[in-house]
Amino acid sequence: MPDHPQHAQVERLIVQLAAAIHTRALYPEEHPRVTQAAQAVLGALTAACAATRRTEVTFLLVGDDLAVDQRPMRKGNLYQQSFVEMLRRRGVERLTLARGLTTDECVPFLSAMAGAGTPATTDHIVVGRVELQSPEAATDPESKPDALAPSQIDGMRDAFVGFKKERRASVRKMEEMVWSLMESLARSTREALPLAPLKSHDEYTFIHSVNVSLLVLAQGRSLGIQGPMLHALGVAGLLHDVGKMAIPLEVLNKPGRLEGHEWQTMTTHAELGAWQLSGVEDAAPLSILVAYEHHLRFDGGPSYPTLKTPRRPNLASQLTSIADTFDAVSTLRPYKKPFTRPVSLGILRERAGTFHDPFLVANFHRLLGAPNGNGAVSTGGTG
Repeated sequence: MPDHPQHAQVERLIVQLAAAIHTRALYPEEHPRVTQAAQAVLGALTAACAATRRTEVTFLLVGDDLAVDQRPMRKGNLYQQSFVEMLRRRGVERLTLARGLTTDECVPFLSAMAGAGTPATTDHIVVGRVELQSPEAATDPESKPDALAPSQIDGMRDAFVGFKKERRASVRKMEEMVWSLMESLARSTREALPLAPLKSHDEYTFIHSVNVSLLVLAQGRSLGIQGPMLHALGVAGLLHDVGKMAIPLEVLNKPGRLEGHEWQTMTTHAELGAWQLSGVEDAAPLSILVAYEHHLRFDGGPSYPTLKTPRRPNLASQLTSIADTFDAVSTLRPYKKPFTRPVSLGILRERAGTFHDPFLVANFHRLLGAPNGNGAVSTGGTG
């Protein structure tokens, strides 16, 4: 679709749709924010119809591309990429929204797109769906995704252990291993992400880093990121905590709250990791940046490292921060029991807008748990 005033209105509609679906992923249907988001969609639809001089807007999903009224859209921002991935995950190839759409029609559609049901055709919404995997196939033991192979875990463990002595070779090995993580993730579903189990407290940093990498890869894929860029995100997630390898184990594994100099020692791991990686020949700049930024807050509030001029962290750092928080609270530690997946996701929801970008938190919710009528997530178990 060429540059034109109507193009801007259609883009605005896509942004409002993506934002509304993510809002529904965070809040129950009756929440005022969901109503406001639905009304924003209605306003954007009215403007798009007026700009195109049509009574409806039709989206077509063709491979990885989005077409509107049979005209291809240029590659857009994260909202457009996220919207494309939402359509794909819900099996929607064609979606028509017609003028006259009401809030009462729109909200259930948002819920279905957020993962709480199946998108259905109504008076002003036409959904063209593709054939999805049958429930029987989904429950077939032979169709279940593979867990991480022992060789994968052992290879990454060797790479982590080797980082202290030979950083360049270790980083290269971890870069290779991320390709295998991407393959494992491609075979998985959101209900059964191939996260690695923690068997020993002493290997927490390593297992945690593997899981953060997998969760970052899952988020990146949901935003339409693919290939080498997705791989770079996964490597950055895997290396985000390498600075902790220089932190004494008695501090890392202390049962209870860190106090005084112990906490100060722990907070140095972000700068240490960035410094260590910056000394590795051919280390990816993105990995260095994520190691440094992954504890910075979305809203610029006090955190660490301390910045003279607060700034919003890079997208890769934000994805890593969300994955880092989720895995940390849902994993057994020497000083606490793990939270269940719904509780862990609830903690992220409470931090949306301060520590984390609300859009990215909602996207993470949509990936790992379908919202129920109370705004909680319905998937059980420990993450």
